[in-house]
Parts: sequence; C-alpha cells; structure tokens
Amino acid sequence: MNKELQLHDAIDESTAVDVHKEDFSQHSKSDLLKALLKIKPEEHFQEAASLLKSIRTQYDHLFEQEQQAALQRFVDEGSAPEDFQFRKDETALEFEKEYQKLKDLISTHFSGLEKQKAKNIDVKKAVLEKMRAIISSEESADSLQEFKKLQEEWRNTGPVPSGDVKELWANYQALTEMYYNNRSIYFELKELDRRKNLTHKQELVAKIEQLVQLPAQQAFNDLRKLQEEFRHVGPVPKEEHDVIWNRLKAATDAINEKRQQFYDEQSKRKEENFLKKLTLIDKLKEFEDFVSDKIDDWKEKSEQVLHIQEEWKKIGPVPDDKLKELSKNFWAAGKKFFANKNVFFKKLDNKRKENLLKKTELCEQAEALKDSADFAGTSRTLMNLQKEWAKVGQVPLKYKDSIYERFKTACDHFFRKQRELQASADAKLVDNLKAKEELISGLQAKLSNAAAETADSILGYVTAWDEIGFVPIEQKKTIQDAFKAALESLISKLPLDEEAKNTLLLQVEVKQGGGKKVESVIKDLQRKSMNIKTDIDRYKTNMDFFANSPKASQLKDEVLNKIKEAEAELKKIQDKLRILKG
Repeated sequence: MNKELQLHDAIDESTAVDVHKEDFSQHSKSDLLKALLKIKPEEHFQEAASLLKSIRTQYDHLFEQEQQAALQRFVDEGSAPEDFQFRKDETALEFEKEYQKLKDLISTHFSGLEKQKAKNIDVKKAVLEKMRAIISSEESADSLQEFKKLQEEWRNTGPVPSGDVKELWANYQALTEMYYNNRSIYFELKELDRRKNLTHKQELVAKIEQLVQLPAQQAFNDLRKLQEEFRHVGPVPKEEHDVIWNRLKAATDAINEKRQQFYDEQSKRKEENFLKKLTLIDKLKEFEDFVSDKIDDWKEKSEQVLHIQEEWKKIGPVPDDKLKELSKNFWAAGKKFFANKNVFFKKLDNKRKENLLKKTELCEQAEALKDSADFAGTSRTLMNLQKEWAKVGQVPLKYKDSIYERFKTACDHFFRKQRELQASADAKLVDNLKAKEELISGLQAKLSNAAAETADSILGYVTAWDEIGFVPIEQKKTIQDAFKAALESLISKLPLDEEAKNTLLLQVEVKQGGGKKVESVIKDLQRKSMNIKTDIDRYKTNMDFFANSPKASQLKDEVLNKIKEAEAELKKIQDKLRILKG
C-alpha cells in the first residue's frame, strides 16, 4: 500500500508542473492564431492553460519585435520616436480576442474547480464515514455492493485541494484494505476482483511501455492519462503487486528520462541561442555611437543594423529567465543608433527646407521669364537657372515632385515657344537654300554668254546672294563653295586681263567676307609683304659677298632672278592692299 501511495503522490506532483512544452519559437503570428483556434479547453483544461501560456509567450516576443521594427521604420522616415503610435493589424486583433475568450473560459473553469474542490472534500469525507459504518457494522449480503457503490461515488467525485489529497487518499486506501481484509466471507470474490484488476493494470502498463517509442512530449501527455486511469483501478493480488508496480515504475522512469533528455537538449539549445544573441548585442553596440554627415553612410549602417536584427529574429528561443533582459539590451542598442540617425535626418530636413526655399525662388524667376520674347538672352538665363537648380540639394520628400514639376513647367513653356519659333526659322532657312540653289543655276547658265557680264554685275550677284539670307548650317559650306565656284568660272570667262580678273576676285572675296574678313585679309597681306621685303633685303646683302668668278656669277644671276620674282609678288600684294584700303 505504501508504494501505491508513493506512485499516486508522484502522479499528483506531475500534474502540478507545466504540462505543455511544445516549441512555438518558429511560429509566425498567423501560425500562433491558428494554434490558438485549435485549443479545446473542455478536453483538458490543465493542458489548455499550459498551451495558452506557451503561445502567449511567443506572441509577446513577436509583437515586441514587430513593434520595434515599426518604430525603426517610423524613425527612418524622419519622425520623432515620441510621436510613434503602433496600430495592431487584423491578425493581432483576432489573436487578442480569441486569447481573452480562452483565458476567461479557463479562468472560469479553474475558479469553479476550486469551489467544487472545497465541496468535494465534504463529499469524500461523507463517503469515508459511510465506509467506516459498513466496516463496523455486521456483515450482510449487500455490504459488498454498498461498499462498491461508495467506491464508485469516490471515483466520480472530482478533485480536492492538493493539501487534502494525501490524507484523504490514505484514509480511503486504509478503509478499502480494512474492508477486504476483515471479510473473509468474500475472500474468493476479493481475489477474483483483484485478478481482474491485475489484468486491467497489466494492459495499462503494456500501453505505457509502448509510449517510449513516441516523441517525448506526446509520450508524457499520454502517460498522464494512463496513470490517472491506473490509480483508479483497485488492488491486485499481493504476490503480483510488486511485479506490476516495478513494471509501471520502469516504464514511467523511461518516459520521464526521455522527457528530461528532451528538456535538457532544449535547455542546451536555448543556452546556445543565448550566447548567439549576446554576440549580436556586442555587434549592435558597435553602431551605438556611429555618426556621419553622409546619407549613404547612414544607409549602409542601417542595412547592417537591420541585418543583425533579422539574424536575431531567426535565432530560436532563449531561457525564459534571460529573455526579458536580453531583449531589453538588444533593442536599446538599436534604439540608440536610430536615435542618432534621427538627429542627423532632422538636421538634413532643415537643410532640405532651406533648399526648398532656394528652389522656390528659382521657380519664381523661371515663371517671370517664361513668356519673354528675348529668346536668346532668356534661353541663356534659364539655362543658368537650371545649372543653379542642379547645384541645390534635395528638398523634403513630399515636395520633391511638385517643386520640380513647377520649375520644369515654367522652363518647358519658354523652350516650347522657342522651338516653335525655331521651327519657323528652319523653314525659312530651307526656302533660302532653294533660292541660293536657283541663283547658282542662273550663274551656271550665264557661262555661255559671259561676255555680257561686267564687274558690277558680278558684284551684284554677291549682293543678291547675301540678301537671300542664311541656310541650314549643315548645307552652308557646300552651297557657299558651289557659289564661289560658279562665280570663279564666270569671272574666268570675262573679257578682262588677268590682273583685272584677280582684282575682281579679290573684291568678291572682300564683299562676301564683311568688315572682319577685310581686316583679316589686310593683316595677312601686310605680313606677307613684310616677309617678302625682308627676303629682298637679304638677297641684296648676299650679292655683296659674291666674288668675281664664273661660279659666283652664276649664283649672282640666280639671286637676281629671286629678287625680280619677289618684287613682282610684292607688287601684286601692294595692288591688293590698295584695292582693300581704297
């Protein structure tokens, strides 16, 4: 009897621990909500309460991470942490509703259970008194049935407060043993009943022995149910008591050992995870005092910090007694980094506001010029404003598009008008090109009757050419060369001497060149004139050094020829200068 009491005590103690140890560390909020919805408290309130606690622990951990991540995004966008308000999503609201409903249901159950336990004490004490009365009374044919009814009433009566379990159970066992021991008339019936109890207990122990093949947590949960059933089976033959007891103890010890190994491994993993998270805290602390005046630096460091936080989330659970302090230290380090980042972006925001004012002024200047008719001057001014715009830094994000669109609209308005004018001008250039092509064709047609032309008519063609105006830039050189060639061909056929023709060609060149061209030609001719004069002086100086010899005489003749050629070239240049200056 003492061993059975010890087993029952062990069973009662096992029900007092946290019966559910399922690992929810890798569950998302949605997974946790699904697990919550699967809980059926009416099937096993103690297990439901333990399960609810495990789910809530992981949910609170995820909720804190989500809240911290939202706070960091809020701060990243340039807002102050004290302005942050976290809004729960639909999953969170549904979770809270279902959690509270289950919590209230379980709480109500256990509250009612405690009240019922107090009532059950009186019921069981009354049963014990009735058992004593049967034992002390004279034996009758109905005694056994009455006693069994009392046993059934005892089993059907619910639990009592834990402080009364041991004493009540001891009294019940003692009275039961006393009843069967004192009634030898029912000995055979008692033995038969005990044999039945032995068979039942053997079946239960066999089931318990098979549980060792199951996963540790499932095996332990099933063990509790079978233990509860075992304890309510009556006594067995004395010679079998120790055998069945030892089998039960061995099977129970094996399952408890497997369960303990599971807990030990789980604890080991939690300690390993704890060390990993300590390492991440050290890494994160390196960013606490980071400062920079460059956005890219903050962006790079933020990505590194967020990467560390993602690593943190992927690491499994840590020991419960270390979780709160560990999380506090980790998120505090990240919070300090993002606080420094917030200070930087607040300064940056002030600078962006200044930039907004500058860009607003540029918009006002561009808008004032958008309808200007001074296309050349305004075009240069607007391009300078665009260069200034490019030098101004960024503006607050919400004004980025609108301020740019305002400036672009003003510039586009002006340049669109300019393009429209340019299109009109381009059409005029094409018309001028056609007119000049016709003039060239006319000159080519006059080649057959060149004798009718004069210097004045030739110069008149140049005047007509200039009056036509500009042509497309890509056609300018080609058409100009064609006109020059046509004039030169016509002049070459005039009934004039070479000097008169050269003079006319020079007049044509000057007339086409304009003032700057004339000045350039004069300077070029003057430079050539000076060079030729220098050559003539050098030749004459060299003449004085020649000796009277046949060879010297030959050299002297060569130099004299060079002098004559140079003087002839000089005269041509001087004639051109007279024409140009006259």
